[in-house]
Amino acid sequence: MYDSDNYYNEVDNESLHSERKNSALYNKKLDRGYNIIHVKAKRRGVSYKKEVEVYTSGGTGSLIRDAETGVYYTDVVGSKNEELFFKVTMATGECTSKNGSTTLFYLSPQHFMNHQNSTLEPDIIQRWHQKSDARLAELRLQEKSKSGFVQVK
Repeated sequence: MYDSDNYYNEVDNESLHSERKNSALYNKKLDRGYNIIHVKAKRRGVSYKKEVEVYTSGGTGSLIRDAETGVYYTDVVGSKNEELFFKVTMATGECTSKNGSTTLFYLSPQHFMNHQNSTLEPDIIQRWHQKSDARLAELRLQEKSKSGFVQVK
């Protein structure tokens, strides 16, 4: 026996899912910082190109945007706090944001490597950590001075 109500529910669910998926893709394409790039990947020893979604940040003065998630941070491009992020410029020509930017910001080199399926030299990672740690130390010092405590030597 065939249950026609279940058939129509399944068809409706499939079309609804497809509609939502198309709507989400349409909304992403309207996003001025959204791009799809291709990165090298390997599966079972076979190389292939993998599509990766990325989000670029705008120019100086705009909010920094996470390249992987698209989330905007309160920090601004061109500020000292830019040093808290791992910054990458896409020079391959395939990143063609409508906002004119090819700059990607990640929370760390590790986030970049995971997202882009790549490996960085250890000295690049170490230099970024030193720069980021130095900026964090500056911010902590500023917070201490705002708290009203005076350090006497």
